[in-house]
Amino acid sequence: MSTRRKPGPSHWARIVTRLCLALAALNLLGALAGGLARFGWQVLPAPLAAQVLQEHGALLMAGFFASLISLERALALHRGTWLPLMSGLAGLLAMAGFAAWAAWAWLLSSIGLCGLYLWAARTRALSLPLAVEASGAAALVWAALAYALGNLEQARWAWSLFLLLTIVGERRELMRLRPLPAWASQLFLFAWALLALAAVLLMGPRAHWGAQLGWLLFGLLALWLLAFDLARLQWRQSGWAGHTARCLMVGYGWLLAASAAGLGGQGGVGGVAWHLMWLGFVFAMVFAHVPIMLPVLLGLRPLHSAWALLPLGLMALSLLLRTFAVLTHRSDWLVWAGAGHGLALVSFALIVALLCKAEAQRLTLALQKPRSR
Repeated sequence: MSTRRKPGPSHWARIVTRLCLALAALNLLGALAGGLARFGWQVLPAPLAAQVLQEHGALLMAGFFASLISLERALALHRGTWLPLMSGLAGLLAMAGFAAWAAWAWLLSSIGLCGLYLWAARTRALSLPLAVEASGAAALVWAALAYALGNLEQARWAWSLFLLLTIVGERRELMRLRPLPAWASQLFLFAWALLALAAVLLMGPRAHWGAQLGWLLFGLLALWLLAFDLARLQWRQSGWAGHTARCLMVGYGWLLAASAAGLGGQGGVGGVAWHLMWLGFVFAMVFAHVPIMLPVLLGLRPLHSAWALLPLGLMALSLLLRTFAVLTHRSDWLVWAGAGHGLALVSFALIVALLCKAEAQRLTLALQKPRSR
């Protein structure tokens, strides 16, 4: 009989984590290819290119972002790893032409994420940040249902609320380290309540009023974060702490810009408001947190370098170019703006990989030094 020990739970957790991250990465690549296809940059075979072009928004929001957030929640609570697996696999189904099956799979995984938050509230502690994040998960359910029913306008709003509430809830949790003025806490609650009102209006005949209220509240929350987030006290620090703070502050600026664009009539299909939010605000959050989350998710530690801010700058330049192209009706410039978005994402992946390799080499040399004496 074999005496070989079976791998422990941590081993399988690492395998599942890597599989979830691989699926999320495939969804991101599909979304990127679909976005480039809109501007004539066809990087995939024609049938697949047409499919990712049609589904690129869903791949980005439900296949990539929802998968990553579900994975982070599942690892933190030590349960529910099937959620990011299902969300990531649903994206592959969408790319393969089974969009209807993907939509219902995304709905099931979003309901499961709500269940995770309910479990956390019941077994751990109910708090305001947890409730805010749970409301974001409820918005994800709304997004999946709207997408399944073909209401893409509602889906865009619901996905945006999911991301915004998740991010704001996490930042609100960290603000417990520094007491807020009473009026600031009340303003936060007021904005959160009005977001629920905006969601209700968006689902009814007063959708225009809901959209205007939504964009207004996005701007209010951006100003609130710029004024009270801990990042404003940390952006001059060295190392990854300063990197994270700088990315966060830039991201809040993009959220404010998205609000202004939405209120200015750029919140429809083809407007720049959604891209300022998704590519500017949300990806600034990704650039901020990946160096911190990599040790937790994969055991990889990147060496800090100022080069890690380069993708943030590339994304900013390409978003400014996109905004100018849309406002001046220069469709030829949109092509280069889209290429700039892709370059920012690809460069971030390459830079982080190189920094992880550099840190591993540094640690190896540090361990070898005492032996050579």
